[in-house]
Formats: sequence, C-alpha cells, structure tokens
Amino acid sequence: MATNALTTFNAGSGLDSRALVDGLVKVERDTRAKPITAKLEALTARISALGQLRSALTGIATSLDGRVRSGELGLQLASSDAAIAVERVGLGPTGAVASGVVVNRLAVGQRLNSVALASGSDPVGLGTLSLQFGRRTPVSGGGFTFAAGTRPSVNITITAENNTLAGLAKAINEAGAGVTASIIASAGSATLVLRGQEGADNGFIISAAPNGAGLERFNHTPGAETMVLGEAAQDAELVVDGVTVTRGTNRIEDVIPGARLSLKRTTAAGVAITAARDGGAISGALADFVGTLQAMRQLIGDFRRPSKDGEAAGPLLNDPTARTLDQRITRLVTEPVAQANGLRLSDLGVGIQRDGTITVDTARLANLPTTRLGDAEALLRELSGAASPTRPNRLQSIAQLAVTASDGLNRQRERANADLEKVERAAEVQRALLTRQFAAMDRAVAQSRAVQVQLDQQIALWTKKDE
Repeated sequence: MATNALTTFNAGSGLDSRALVDGLVKVERDTRAKPITAKLEALTARISALGQLRSALTGIATSLDGRVRSGELGLQLASSDAAIAVERVGLGPTGAVASGVVVNRLAVGQRLNSVALASGSDPVGLGTLSLQFGRRTPVSGGGFTFAAGTRPSVNITITAENNTLAGLAKAINEAGAGVTASIIASAGSATLVLRGQEGADNGFIISAAPNGAGLERFNHTPGAETMVLGEAAQDAELVVDGVTVTRGTNRIEDVIPGARLSLKRTTAAGVAITAARDGGAISGALADFVGTLQAMRQLIGDFRRPSKDGEAAGPLLNDPTARTLDQRITRLVTEPVAQANGLRLSDLGVGIQRDGTITVDTARLANLPTTRLGDAEALLRELSGAASPTRPNRLQSIAQLAVTASDGLNRQRERANADLEKVERAAEVQRALLTRQFAAMDRAVAQSRAVQVQLDQQIALWTKKDE
C-alpha cells in the first residue's frame, strides 16, 4: 500500500510539517476566497430582497384583481323581488340596468309515474328500455306526438343482476341521460317516478324491448302510454321590458347582458332588475390599495437604507432595480391610463406627500362624477392586469423588473460559485506541491542525520583504538 508523504513527516526534520502545509494552504485559500464569499453573500441577499419585492407587488396585484373579478367594484345587480334572483356573469353589466321582468311561467321538466308495484324489490322484467329525447306535443282528444331532438338516445339494460324496481331506478340514474329516477313508497306499493331536465325540448319517451313479460309496463310512447304523464316539459316564459321571451331553463343569461336571472316563481307584477355602481366599494378598495402601495414603498426604503449607527446597510442600497421599482410605483399616481379614458390615480384623490408617503383623499373621490366611476373601476382593473411589455403601468409589469434583475444576479452568483470552486481546486494543487516539497526536505534531513551518525560512530571507534 502506498504511504502518504505527510505520514512520514518529522522522521528527519523534527518539524510538524503537516501543520505547516495546512497553515500555508489555508492562508492562501482564505485570502483568495474571502472576496468571492463576500460577493456571494451580497448577491444572495440582493436576490432574496428582490424576490420579496416581486412577491409583494404580485400579492397586491392579485388582491386587487380578485376584488375586480368578484364584481365588488363593478355595477351591483339587484332584484326587487325574491321571485327572481340575480347575479353577475363574467365582469357583469357594462352599463347601468333598469329593467322590468314579469314571470308568466317557469320552465319544468317532464315527469312520468309508473304503475304501482308492491315494493322496490319487486322484479320488473328483463330486456332493454330506450330513452329518446325531443319535444312532446299534445293532440286533441288525448295522446301526443313526439319530435325527436338532437340528443342521442340512451339504452337501459335490465338483467338478472338488477331485475328489481330499485335496480331499474339505479340503472337509469347511472346512465347519465339527464333523467332522474326515484321510488315513492307508500303502504303496500312502490311507484317509479322519472323526471327530465327543464325545457320543452327535453321531453322524452320510453320504448321497451322486453325479454319476457314485465318490462312493457314502463312504456311511454305515442299510443302506448303505460307510464302516466304527471307533468309535461315546458319552457319558461317571461316578459322583459315589454318583450315576451321563452327559454328552456329557469337560469337565464341572455336577456340582460352581464346578468344571470334565476326564476323562482311566477309573478303577477313586474320585478325591477337594476345595476348601479357602489362608490363606497371603490373608495374602500382604493384605500386598501393605497395602503399596500405605501407599505411597498416602505419595504423598498428599508432594503435601500444606508449604514447608520453601526447597523448594516440594506441589501439593495445601490441596486438600480430597487430604485426603478420605487420610481415606477410613484409614477402610477400621476400617469393617465388610456383604458380608463385618461383617468389617473391622482384624480381619485391619491397623492404623494412631501415626506414621500402615498395617501388618498376620500373627499376628493366622493366628488368624482358618477359617470366616471366606471373609469375608476377600469383604472384599477388595468393596474391589476397580467404583465405586458406594452402595459408598463401594470403592477405585474413592474414586478417583472425584479424577476429580470434576479435572473442576472443568479448568473453572477453561478459565476462566483465557479470561481470559489477554482480556489478550492487550486488549494488542493498547492497542498500536493507543498507536501512533496516538505517530504523531499524531510528525506534530505534524515539522510544527513544518518551520515552524521555513521561519522560519529567511526570517530568513536578510532578514538577507542588510540587508547
């Protein structure tokens, strides 16, 4: 086995050669590594601080965007009667709404009742039931005609495994055909009830293809109405601002733009559906927004603080991106926003005081013409939008500056880490060189001592002979 040269040190010289090598290598390595390590620490601190600024700006934008998207800052819909519930669709109405709505008829789904069986566990018969969807039209003298629609038919198969009334109901529900099956039980009887979806076009017929006797009891086709019609499918009918409209559902989104009407019951008189802006909501959102902007500027200021009273300087003291971020934030106050018809935050009462703080004058906002509240919403919507190179006034666009700067700093950190690795490799090369040099010296000293011992021995022998 080869012996490390350092393990043989001290044999001749008597010096602690290992300690000498370690000390020399450490001094050289530390001298070269110290500025690189300091640079790495500074880069890491800057990257972390910029990350916090980006995260804070993104958080402000996300919070503001949430308030915009929720409709809190837009036109607020209201209904004068619980017979019609109203809610916004998307961003809600684009303009004021004042409509009168009368509900003449609700949309309902078709309902069929089967003949009564003794219980839900009674067999229904083997075979297949086919559900076909379309529009049912009654004819004079009884009966009906049926016009198939575009929905595909659905087959329900009854085998020995599900040959019960309960098994039939389960098979219908699991078929996903839009028909709901339930069993109404009373003393000594069980009736299958089928309900279809709302709207006249969602009527349905049932054709039985029995394998033996029994399943024909669930037929419901023109001329074979074994199952009894409990309620026919029909469309909703309502009058909107004097215009009669019909829809196949009680949830209607296309009669008042930006509004969804949910019809609960018919009405004898008109129900007022209105939409107006709530200046108080915009005022509250603006106050919160300005408060977070001010906190943002304070955070930037803390990161850019100079060294004072022995306290270390902020990690972004001389960082150009931090300075640009602060400038872009303050510029938001006075820059007109084209998407808001040139409205500025300063027009809403936002201002920058002499000490640099951002404040809002709610009295000035209160005096904003109601016709411009829509522009105020548009301004806040624009500020909270996604980052865009062509929309530098957006908070997300400002935050992107920190991302770009951090990418550059990360590349510098990678290069510094590579330089530090080079220092470590050079230190190992130096260690190997010094080890060889000290080992050679130690061997030379050992050889010299061996010669001296031999001479001493020879001199002693000569002296003894002379005696």
